[in-house]
Amino acid sequence: MNKIIVTSVLFLLFGFAEAQDFVPWSKDVDASAVEVDRLDNIYLVKNNVVAKYDADMNFLCAYDNYPAGSMSSLDVSNPFKVIVFYSEFNKLIYLDSKLAELLSPLMLDDAGLYNIKVVCSSVFGGFWVFDEQNSCVRRVNPNLEVSQQGTNIYDKLGDAEVVAMRESTNYLFLLTDDSKVLILDKFGNFFRALETDGECTDFCIDNDILYYSINGEIIAYDVADDKTVPIPTDGKKADKFRIRHNLLYLLDDNKLECSKIQLEK
Repeated sequence: MNKIIVTSVLFLLFGFAEAQDFVPWSKDVDASAVEVDRLDNIYLVKNNVVAKYDADMNFLCAYDNYPAGSMSSLDVSNPFKVIVFYSEFNKLIYLDSKLAELLSPLMLDDAGLYNIKVVCSSVFGGFWVFDEQNSCVRRVNPNLEVSQQGTNIYDKLGDAEVVAMRESTNYLFLLTDDSKVLILDKFGNFFRALETDGECTDFCIDNDILYYSINGEIIAYDVADDKTVPIPTDGKKADKFRIRHNLLYLLDDNKLECSKIQLEK
């Protein structure tokens, strides 16, 4: 595929608009993970502390809960109902837009879901968990009732372990420790397996597009068209990243950089 075709595909798939007033920026930070919500708020995670910033990196608020144990994951898909998960105690906590606890912690043991390692928010309400014992995903409502169960995917998963999970409007994406992405439909049933052909260190979802990092490079994958397109990073390694509204956020241990995704001309 030549550069002209690649550029056309990128415009069709991702609809990048030229932001005349956007200026790339770089900030010194101390963080191990970054998340960006649909309102362009930025969340930096370090140990058990989540710090929230606006799009200009002005500090807004923070959350820490050291007694809860080690934080396993943070999901900001819904900025008004942020999910913090602590797999050590099988406990999930909802936070509001000011990172205050919305409800009492949800103990997944109470729903008969034991030793859960991976959860994510659901656009249909509640949250998804990956049930290792039955090799399937389950959607759980706020009353800790299982409202949806997907098909068994052990034949696709094998002995690999699911290490991260995220949902878009139409799909559920599971990242495994052998760098495979399993794509499920919105009911949790197997749809497609994506071989990433390298070491996948991170992934994110934006508008039904999957972005994943392979050997430090970012690839965009459109599920509907089954097409992949590389995202240029100007030679910068992208082991930890997020993409939101055509902006790329690259994180290393002491710096967060934000730039507009560049297209090949």
